[in-house]
Amino acid sequence: MNATTTLAGRKVRNPSGRAIFKAAALALLVSAAPLAIDAAHAQAQVQAQAQDGVTWLDTIAIVGTRTETSVQENPASVSVVGEEQMEKQAGDSIADMLRDVPGVEVVDSAAPGMKRLSIRGESSRRVTILVDGQEITDHSDYGTPILIDPSNVERIEVVRGPASVLHGAKAIGGVVNIITKRGAAKPVQAEIGGTYYSGTDGWQGWAAASGTVGDFDYRISGSLDDHGDRRVPNGQYTSTGRLDGTSFGNDNLSAHLGYTFGDAGNHYIALKATQHRLWSESWTDPATLDPTKIRDFKIDLPKRDLRKVGLYYDGTDISDIVRKVHFDAYYQEVDRLFTNEATMVPPTPSFRTVSEDVNTNWGATAQVDLQFHPDHYTIVGLHFLDDVLDSSKTTTTTLPNGVVVPGVPVTDDASIRTISAFAQNEWSFADDFKLTAGARYYSTRTDLAHTSDPERQDYAGRSDGRFVTSLGLTYTGIENTTLRALYSEGYITPTLFQLFSDSIARERIIFGNPDLKPETSRNVEFGARYDAGGLMLDATAFYSEAQDYIARAACAPIGSASCPDRGTAPEKFIYANVDKARTYGVELAAEYTLPGTQFTPYANAAWMRRELTSGSFSTYHSNTPALSGRMGLRWEGEMAGGTVWTDLFVRAATEVKELEEGSPLRRLPGYGTLNFAFGGSFGDDDKYRFGVSFNNILNKEYRSSFDEIPGVGRSVEVMARMKF
Repeated sequence: MNATTTLAGRKVRNPSGRAIFKAAALALLVSAAPLAIDAAHAQAQVQAQAQDGVTWLDTIAIVGTRTETSVQENPASVSVVGEEQMEKQAGDSIADMLRDVPGVEVVDSAAPGMKRLSIRGESSRRVTILVDGQEITDHSDYGTPILIDPSNVERIEVVRGPASVLHGAKAIGGVVNIITKRGAAKPVQAEIGGTYYSGTDGWQGWAAASGTVGDFDYRISGSLDDHGDRRVPNGQYTSTGRLDGTSFGNDNLSAHLGYTFGDAGNHYIALKATQHRLWSESWTDPATLDPTKIRDFKIDLPKRDLRKVGLYYDGTDISDIVRKVHFDAYYQEVDRLFTNEATMVPPTPSFRTVSEDVNTNWGATAQVDLQFHPDHYTIVGLHFLDDVLDSSKTTTTTLPNGVVVPGVPVTDDASIRTISAFAQNEWSFADDFKLTAGARYYSTRTDLAHTSDPERQDYAGRSDGRFVTSLGLTYTGIENTTLRALYSEGYITPTLFQLFSDSIARERIIFGNPDLKPETSRNVEFGARYDAGGLMLDATAFYSEAQDYIARAACAPIGSASCPDRGTAPEKFIYANVDKARTYGVELAAEYTLPGTQFTPYANAAWMRRELTSGSFSTYHSNTPALSGRMGLRWEGEMAGGTVWTDLFVRAATEVKELEEGSPLRRLPGYGTLNFAFGGSFGDDDKYRFGVSFNNILNKEYRSSFDEIPGVGRSVEVMARMKF
């Protein structure tokens, strides 16, 4: 983490030796590109069909069915964001690229730089994040952040709604699959680019070298991000125009090497490696602090390092029956250091907790695609995932008289092993109908190899089995139209943190509960898609129910679980299966290119109602806006030998209310922000590309939900990229 100084009341990060080294390494990436040729390369890049955003219904999507199925013919609610669209948005996170997908909300919570995704009101902990089809797990209570260099992404596929049959546990809310880039078509292609963000006085720079030589393809890339405190309008959150505790920085390094072989070039193997390092401060909403109890509260994330290595194999057209064979395996390690300081008002003791966690994952998937009959396409597969969490927490207590009581480390070494088998059959019948049926069986084993907690040392482990299904139907008998219906189930096991780890936040402690049950959900949806004559429509109505929600409950006997007799925090909670949720709504994406013009008005929107129930308590005030979306006008045309585009749009959401049992109702007003963006590309193969975004032009003070940091005020983003 860089050191900081203060200049004119503003925090400025001083570059450390490590930062200087990283900057030099990035500069060398391009200059070293010719050396990478010796690694050899063959063009094996799988390009998505030409697309310009989430509205192209003929785009190939794999995440919805685990087969190459167009969005138009997919029974699930699927959206695809392509490289062109991502470059136009110039966000500092992959999550920003999905902000305008109907039903998707970006969770920009207390730790900046750690953006997550909520789908159909389900928390980010209930959304499965895949990178090239491999699950990225994070056992924190907040869900998996999307920490990957945006410049290294080819496209993003999103499934809204439960999808645990095909994509593993956690997929109650949905699935996000991030497809990374492979090698360029020519022997050497170098790329450099960067973005300036006035809203944080921050910047992002990146460089990459890729190519194809012979039967090999390669890509190496790196990026650096550095952001200061967020600029927001003066109001209830700040009187200085900046939010203290919102600075962050990160760096990425990634490498890809692929090899195509076989007489027909129908076999491909690839090795990918990634390293991501992040540091972040943390913002706390002053309204959540009781000034009669707390003088000061501060959270820091000085380290969150991720290292991942993945191996991939694909073989196509193996025989008349075996259409495809896929195998992948990976190892991932997340190393996190987390500090939590609460200075209390005497006579209450103050606390400082230091948490060090290492989460390691081994995973593998094998899938075979079979076609025994022209009308049937069947996939069968096996999946293995081993999650291990090694955690250590030390809490130092300062008594009202100033005496410091050193803490005793609390250590846990726990694991969850999941083995599952899945199958799906696509049956095309009666010319215009396709029935897609799938099933998956999960077998999980939870163990506690070591703990310093005497109350848990006798934990004998636990096994669980679960069967989930899905059934989808599409009808294409109406010209340019697809009608679809889908039933799907979701399943999520408790995280290792929820099972075994105690956490301290401010004046409260939250105990893990090894007796937690998995969460489950059921979803039914109906949809229609139309694409012809410049008009595109995609509409969905859905209803889902989730059971055995894991939530924080005040300490008291709760079923078989009661709070342990430990910890000095005045407020004690425990994780328990106390909640259920019922969600229903409508999602819409529409656009129409005006005849004889290059203007395209468009709208993406989601209306949703969400009821949370805990015992006899029930509320629709679930921290989710009833209506949210984006509406705008795009123009794109040829100018000065290149392609130029403009986009004038409004993002808006209605009022947010949150009501928790025993607490007063909280409200956030609805909002709308006016935004304008323009850019263009020039030269052969779009050699030069730029984009400028004017965000929140009217300087609106807003906050999307109580889980998010207040939004950036009036700001400008400038992006430039060059290929050579």
